[in-house]
Amino acid sequence: MSLRSTSKALVVFRDDKRSHVSVWNWIQRFGSCQIYKRKRVTAFIIDETIIQIGSQHFWLWICIEPINSSLLGIYISEERNMLVAEKFIRSLVTKYGKHTVYTDGGIIARKRVM
Repeated sequence: MSLRSTSKALVVFRDDKRSHVSVWNWIQRFGSCQIYKRKRVTAFIIDETIIQIGSQHFWLWICIEPINSSLLGIYISEERNMLVAEKFIRSLVTKYGKHTVYTDGGIIARKRVM
């Protein structure tokens, strides 16, 4: 994706002020950070929290690996429901394979057990 396309894609988050130069600056600052480290994955610990971007609220989903404490995945969604959770987990399984999933026992996790 080009820098201009990326800045246009951020409009979804009601953030018109991001130019392609801002995106380039983010890449220069965070481009060397390695989020997806290829280490042995023993399990997925998944949690979600609500964040505010501008005046809009979004859900931030995060998955970490418990032994190495490495960040395996990040996902931002406008809704918090079973479909979003399954989409996030499916993306992790595609990348790392099937593993045990641990959560904080929220409503979504309890509905899955029932």
